Amino acid sequence: MITIFGGLNSRAPRNIWTLEELGIPYENKKIDFAAGENKSPAFLKINPSGKVPAMTDSDGNVVMSESFGINLYLAQRYGVGKLYPADAAGQAACVQWTLWVATEVENWAIGMIVERKFKPEPARDAKLAQAFEDRLAPSLKYLDTCLAGNSFLVGDTFTVADLNVACVLGGLNMLKFDWSPYPNLSKWLTACLARDANKKVAAMPRP
Repeated sequence: MITIFGGLNSRAPRNIWTLEELGIPYENKKIDFAAGENKSPAFLKINPSGKVPAMTDSDGNVVMSESFGINLYLAQRYGVGKLYPADAAGQAACVQWTLWVATEVENWAIGMIVERKFKPEPARDAKLAQAFEDRLAPSLKYLDTCLAGNSFLVGDTFTVADLNVACVLGGLNMLKFDWSPYPNLSKWLTACLARDANKKVAAMPRP
């Protein structure tokens, strides 16, 4: 049994999306930070940082944290030929795109969301939010170029590379982000987010 620790208001939904794509059973265990569950000895044995998401896989005797690392593990172990390519070049490309979105996209995207959505309006910094968007723009242009004439990032099927990149960029839809300068990216992202597995996760009740 695979257990994902973390609520739906964390990064855990990206792991749940992966599991839904793979069609394998799992348990999602919410961690109550207000009650200090993240600092309990039992949870600290799973992730000493006290952060979520984390994962245990009793079948493989594997304990992990870091959402992207968890997704790559799940795809490699349970999704070869489905979410994870069978060839070495395709596998390398999945790792490349995952590292790319983690280093070149996520910080700027989250910064924009925090400044334009999550902070109380009087505390929002419009200049900082625009600076984040300016830092993000070259990466979006790069991705749009790579998707020209391609339906997916790696090969001709949806893989964990698409999932990992889409789960980050999809957050910008909370801001009603203007995707029109990036038509290839926009078409691809819409298709990724419309997948049945993601729609199932999106429909799960949030706190």
